[in-house]
Amino acid sequence: MNMAEEKAKRQKIEPLHSSQIRPFLSAAKKGDVLKDAGSLHLIAAGDGKSGKWLFHGYQRGSGKKYVDLDCGHFPETSLSAARAKREEHKASLRQGINPNKQARDERQAAQKQEEEDSRTFAVVAEEYFELQKKKGRAERTISTDTGRVRNHVLPAIGSIPIVRLHKEHLKPIIDGLVNQAMYDQAERVARLIRSIFGFAEDAGYIETSPAERLPRLVPQGAKRVTHMPAITDRAGAAEMFKKLWRYFDANRSGPSITAAMKLFCYLPIRCGNMVAAEWKHIDLEKMVWSFPETKNKNAYVIPLTIQMRAVFDELRQYRLGKWCFPSGSKAGHISDGGLRKVLRMAGIPQEEHSLHGFRSLFKSLSEEAGLTTKLAERVLMHVAGDKVEQAYNRAQYEDPLRLALQWWCDVVDALRTDQPLPEYPQELMGKYQ
Repeated sequence: MNMAEEKAKRQKIEPLHSSQIRPFLSAAKKGDVLKDAGSLHLIAAGDGKSGKWLFHGYQRGSGKKYVDLDCGHFPETSLSAARAKREEHKASLRQGINPNKQARDERQAAQKQEEEDSRTFAVVAEEYFELQKKKGRAERTISTDTGRVRNHVLPAIGSIPIVRLHKEHLKPIIDGLVNQAMYDQAERVARLIRSIFGFAEDAGYIETSPAERLPRLVPQGAKRVTHMPAITDRAGAAEMFKKLWRYFDANRSGPSITAAMKLFCYLPIRCGNMVAAEWKHIDLEKMVWSFPETKNKNAYVIPLTIQMRAVFDELRQYRLGKWCFPSGSKAGHISDGGLRKVLRMAGIPQEEHSLHGFRSLFKSLSEEAGLTTKLAERVLMHVAGDKVEQAYNRAQYEDPLRLALQWWCDVVDALRTDQPLPEYPQELMGKYQ
């Protein structure tokens, strides 16, 4: 036998038998190697019972580059399973694929995916506002902007990873505000969304912002339509009142919001007069509610009905201060935003009915029943004349107003309970033209 043949014989490695593994490990020190044919090695862990399978393979097209590839751990991975894994690695190497790099790339991709999934719009918005604080922006401004995002944006997209948000996710948010004729709010919200996405782009969270032109969705000037959506038919009103009372009965809102929303159904006044009501203006003995100044700068007095009195009686047990409908806001009382939220949570779409819609509903059904326009205008607080004339009108209209409002409250209760509608008061028929 020549020297070359002897060298080849020395280098030839016989296939392992599974019976050889445990005796080797029991006597091996950490790092000792047991070789199998086909460049498969078992590296002893040094604990007398375990080791790691490695395949020493050549990657095609790598310039004779050899790589060590993991084939599992003994005893969890048997000899036959390690050999099967070696064959998988061989197939990858023949295609020029480094399984180590492939696994590393997959781990990095999974980590990136996890980071993107956790970086929702809500999380990024919070980072944005934290940055505004560090820049010294006024706390009041930050608080107001945070409230806008919380009320109008987060319910729609807060839980969605920001990298997956596109223009089609953002348009409905602005359209919803525009449909309620909340144009100024829509503009502010659109600019806020744009700023948050701009921050995300600067931070490297997204490639490009989908919100750059979002403010353009808000109509400008003469293009703005001031129509407020309203349900004005009996069937629609009945369904709406049923939804609202189911919501009330479920105690899904606090006493202030619930009471104010009930009163909105019973008394079609302006939202600003409702939310800022003070106890000093409520006289439960005389059954009247005084309004020192309304939107048209006039004082007004509204008679309380049985239903309104019941709402205030229940609300009185929660009285904390001067406000009838207190809240934790800086204003100290609830806002129209909280009332709009009740409508939406009760299942009444914003494109169907607004807070102003209760006034339209009253006007429609009351005029249908025979209420004169003049008396309807008194209920809606559309008054005119100087102070002397207004005082005279208050005295003249107090009784008819009480009758008209009691009739309306009874109509609301009848609609929500599927009862026959009450007759229009005979005392008002043909009068107060």
